[in-house]
Amino acid sequence: MWRHRWSVFAAAIFTIPLASAPAHAQRQGGGMMGMGGGMMSMGHDSATMAQMAMIHELILNHDRITRTVTNLPDGIRTVTESDDPLMARRIKEHVASMNRRVVAGNDPGLPIESAAVHAIFRNKDKIRTHADTTAKGIVVVQTSSDSVTAAALQQHASEVSDLVRGGMVALHHAMMKNGGMMQRGMLGHALADTAATAHTGHAGGNPDSTFGALQMRGEMAMGVDQYTSTHKFDALPDGGRIELQRDVDDSAGVVQIRAHLQGIATAFKSGDFSTPAFVHMRQVPGTEVMAAKRAAISYTYRELPRGGELRIVTKDPNALKAIHEFLKFQREDHHAGGMDHAGLPR
Repeated sequence: MWRHRWSVFAAAIFTIPLASAPAHAQRQGGGMMGMGGGMMSMGHDSATMAQMAMIHELILNHDRITRTVTNLPDGIRTVTESDDPLMARRIKEHVASMNRRVVAGNDPGLPIESAAVHAIFRNKDKIRTHADTTAKGIVVVQTSSDSVTAAALQQHASEVSDLVRGGMVALHHAMMKNGGMMQRGMLGHALADTAATAHTGHAGGNPDSTFGALQMRGEMAMGVDQYTSTHKFDALPDGGRIELQRDVDDSAGVVQIRAHLQGIATAFKSGDFSTPAFVHMRQVPGTEVMAAKRAAISYTYRELPRGGELRIVTKDPNALKAIHEFLKFQREDHHAGGMDHAGLPR
């Protein structure tokens, strides 16, 4: 049992999450530590990198985690557990590591930090915390005599519960909601580095910082370096085709792409277009109609030598128009190859 006065970061398992290797790829031993760079090479110290990887693992295994929150008059009581022994251990490890970080006053400043999190950091000395480990995880009671701080504790507890329920989809929504804060911390430094280094030698290379930001979010969402991967968005008479392949020998990256595209197929079938919305930081043209017409659209995944493709087919004229709008926007915003609706290379 721990009895410390520390911020909610030590109580919540997903306070500063990342994106985005698909869950089954993570569970197979891939994920952040096995991507050969990418998100793990953004200039943070090794302790921060280890914590990022742990948080990422928890996010991707959210369906193995249970969480209940009780709002108290002056704070919260949370129970976060897992029947999976590994996840139970990860929950406890994360709480302990974040406790040390908060005690040291070392805010990592990651992109999903909300206004509630910032309020908690500012008022951490006003928070009283009692934490008990259990066989499956941890029980935390946090209270404050300051009403603003107590409200921030309750708000953030709700934000964490959303992530436990929704996993990566909830993460994308949260990052969109907190978009105004995304120039802070890790992402802000990463985008500055992207603009400064201005990758060259690839069709996607562009020194423009807006495109660099898009590429960075694309890497977060897809799990592979966008400058060494090739996108194609083909508009076809009956729908379209999305292709993503690695340009270099990278077996782990190929696994990432295939898992990503299969996950995208499942999401699109259900009318969920949060991933492209996150990558482009806006509602992507065509997706509103594609979501409404999802019953009239089929999505079929197929492996390619260095990645995969997603075939999109419909007989509905309105859905077809929306698919072509979606693919045209993707082709232009990603500076990618592909064919327009007339079958002409672009």
